Amino acid sequence: MKTVKCVTRIMLLFIFGICFYSCIGPIPVDVVMIDDELFFVLEEEHEISSLRVIASIDRKKMGTGEYIKPMWALSQDLTTDVKKRKYPRLKQIKYGQKLEEFPLVEGPVPLQRNVEYSVGINMGNKFAREVFIITSDNKVMMPKPGFERQKNRTYSVSVDKNGNKTLILEPVLPQR
Repeated sequence: MKTVKCVTRIMLLFIFGICFYSCIGPIPVDVVMIDDELFFVLEEEHEISSLRVIASIDRKKMGTGEYIKPMWALSQDLTTDVKKRKYPRLKQIKYGQKLEEFPLVEGPVPLQRNVEYSVGINMGNKFAREVFIITSDNKVMMPKPGFERQKNRTYSVSVDKNGNKTLILEPVLPQR
């Protein structure tokens, strides 16, 4: 009887863990360069609670090791009551975009070529993280996409009358 109770508890903990991970977990973010503008594109609209882009600078050549350099950050003021905070619902964010919902802003610092960057987007119960490099020919490379479905994605661009760009995910054709 004790064995049955023990196995039941383990199964319930396992099921709870799976449910918890599916609710609070990673989602993909694509990093796309269009006309010298860098975009971070999510698969669907989410309430963004913070965003941070950092550079991983290799200073081993100087003998001081590696360090993280913040390039751009948007976040909430934690002293503000949670009910008074505003969270924008976005599917894409342009690097350096000004969003009035975020009272705390750091940067943006101009991005350099051939440097490894990381973007982190927090969305309350979800998060998106991706490493990217802007190559010398001004294209974006994601060396190890976090999700298999991110490979070989392409985007088309729609521009409205105000010049705002909307990125549209093109269907990925199966490779033969």
